Amino acid sequence: MAKTSINTKAIQQFILESRENGKSDQEIYDALSQQYYDKKSVALLITGTATNENKSKYKIQNNILIGFLGLSMLLKILIIFSLSDPFEDPFFMLLLFLYPAIEGYFIYGIAKYLAPYYKLCGILAILSFLKTIRSAGNDSSIILNLLIISIIVGLSFYLAKKLFPKYSPKNLKKDDNGEYILE
Repeated sequence: MAKTSINTKAIQQFILESRENGKSDQEIYDALSQQYYDKKSVALLITGTATNENKSKYKIQNNILIGFLGLSMLLKILIIFSLSDPFEDPFFMLLLFLYPAIEGYFIYGIAKYLAPYYKLCGILAILSFLKTIRSAGNDSSIILNLLIISIIVGLSFYLAKKLFPKYSPKNLKKDDNGEYILE
């Protein structure tokens, strides 16, 4: 059988079906590594695919995270509108589309349970937290923004750890033959 390039959707579907049939992640990796060239990507797709049990167990927390990301998006749009008339200044018009696009990007990835989105969302939320603290005053919207960002950071890292306990792009274990070990 000839090896092919990575087909993410097909691999994820195979992973879910194989897990439903009782196969371990290592067995899934062994089968997929025979079909695809990029073994690291296969290993990352396996470790970065949440099990159905984890999805149902952490569904409420995931939906809360999505809700807070949406609330954060709305708050940023309102802040942009309060700063200036975005229809008169092209820079503010750009911000009006950029912030919701970034938040929407994370909402999409988190709603689809895609592992890389969780930690990246948490890291960018930390940077946003630091930026907000730097410009902090006595405004109640800043306190609300800090509270929302704190919840997003906490939930992002918590869910990344709970939904994808084996996902670690930099620390994948290999055996003596160079094959990945997905214990």
